[in-house]
Amino acid sequence: MADIPQAKIKAATDFPFVSINANGTEYEVTAFLFNSRGEARYIDSTSLSQIVLETNHDTPFLLGSMSINDEQNSTTINKVDFGPNAAALSEINSYGDGEEFIKILIKSNNQKILEKIFIITNSEKTVQDNNKLTVYFFIDVVYSHFANKRKIWTTDLLNEKLQQKVVINTGRDKVNSGRALKDVLTYFSDDPNIIDEKNWDDGIGTVYYSLPAGEPALTAIEEIMKTYVSSDESGGVLTYYNGQFQLQSIRSKTNKIYKNTNKQKILGNNFAGGFKVSAGDNRVSYTNKEASSILGNHYSYIPIDINEILFADVNFNATLEELDKKEIIQFDAEAKQITIHSDQGTIPAVQARSGIESLPDGENIQLNIDENKKFNNTKTKIFTMADESTTRYHGTIQLQKQLLNSLTKANFSCFGDINIAANKFIYMTLDLNTRNKFANKIPGFWYVTKNLTTIGPSQFSSAIECVKLDKPK
Repeated sequence: MADIPQAKIKAATDFPFVSINANGTEYEVTAFLFNSRGEARYIDSTSLSQIVLETNHDTPFLLGSMSINDEQNSTTINKVDFGPNAAALSEINSYGDGEEFIKILIKSNNQKILEKIFIITNSEKTVQDNNKLTVYFFIDVVYSHFANKRKIWTTDLLNEKLQQKVVINTGRDKVNSGRALKDVLTYFSDDPNIIDEKNWDDGIGTVYYSLPAGEPALTAIEEIMKTYVSSDESGGVLTYYNGQFQLQSIRSKTNKIYKNTNKQKILGNNFAGGFKVSAGDNRVSYTNKEASSILGNHYSYIPIDINEILFADVNFNATLEELDKKEIIQFDAEAKQITIHSDQGTIPAVQARSGIESLPDGENIQLNIDENKKFNNTKTKIFTMADESTTRYHGTIQLQKQLLNSLTKANFSCFGDINIAANKFIYMTLDLNTRNKFANKIPGFWYVTKNLTTIGPSQFSSAIECVKLDKPK
């Protein structure tokens, strides 16, 4: 990966920090703005308004914003006086080269919660509660490679036949989609170690693609992901953790929530925490559900008051609209053959590749949406020219992705925790003795689709959005 310009800040001394007390816990927040010229500005307690960090299932990147006070144009004119360190820490100017960065360090009890450098993508002036603010929007620094670099790239570059100097048929000699995506990420980032090989599935999909001149790598990433089919015949989820990219299917991520080791069940690293919705019902409701036994009787659940969580059930006509059948009509130009994949792109096909059977009590649960048998001829027809057999799965994959926007949702806030990231799972239970059908499907694993964490004066909280993949049979 290309080197990040170093700010003129001596690493031997401790960075100054803003102290924030939230929920009875003391946090130390250090934030710097710096640029490619080595200029830097520390954001002190009088400047910092708030920092917002976001993970979303639609993007692998961590993004966010930082709002700082801008009274008397302090972001452009005033300097913060740090005595001998004033020249190094008080001033930053914009030169329009897209090389401005933010470093954020959050600690509590000498434990690092976050330490990361982001690239600034935009800024704007605004007024909030009669206070002038400058808001800096930022994203993972690696994003700049894929958004700003302009290089020539084509799947021919990794076509094995081409490397062996064999004449190929342009446009017909496709390559594995997972390998193509891997090549784009390493080529544009200049980092051969940016792929997490242990959590990367090349899959079985194929693609032929040439990046149009002048287009960023983000275009290639989007187009390749459209052709990706995982080894378990599902869609792919591209994530970015700990400086590396992972490519897995939702099905495989579901399978990794926990594993059996020596007759013990151990939670995987995609499990982000357990929550208990408190309804004020003091009567004890015992359960022999397997999920509860995995967490253990002494598991420390994070409490959520029932008045502080918003549940929304499946849209009443979901299977007639966004979750209707996705029927792929495939035309093979070389064979001059049309194939209609009518057995795919259906709710049963999605359930078969959902992985929910691997969840605790998997034999007693089903996908959290019912097949519409009365209006089962309602469908979206998708025409595609392709000759590969994996095209048949594209309708199911499209429906699978739309499920995340259509299933039972829960929105709630909790103490700040950026590790409850999108594309991870949480476990939720409910202390309500008498339950209706909806309440009965609350206990279980929920898939996190969004985490919006806010850090500011006396505040460190996370707003979580998640969906329930399963329900009792």
